[in-house]
Amino acid sequence: MVHLTRQLRERIIVWRHEQNKTLRVISELAGCSISTVFEVLRLYTEYGTVINPNARPRGRPRTLDMQDMNFVRSVIEGEPAIYLDELRDQVYNRLHSTCSLS
Repeated sequence: MVHLTRQLRERIIVWRHEQNKTLRVISELAGCSISTVFEVLRLYTEYGTVINPNARPRGRPRTLDMQDMNFVRSVIEGEPAIYLDELRDQVYNRLHSTCSLS
């Protein structure tokens, strides 16, 4: 399914239920396939929302949280010419967290 913003998904509901537009017209307006429009409508009918409430987050969990990132930012601001391997070592020594240089 194409990634649509929540606002556009809600607009699909309005186009269908309030303005009685066809699936083909809605797909052209939204710039997505008819099957994507059908899926948004199904979610709304089934759950009362345009976002799947059972969907799991994508990607892997972050290694560093915001507090950790603030530490990294403060190290870089204090020493702008720091090498990445030195920064990685400071992160490990302070946070006991390993992170990639990439």
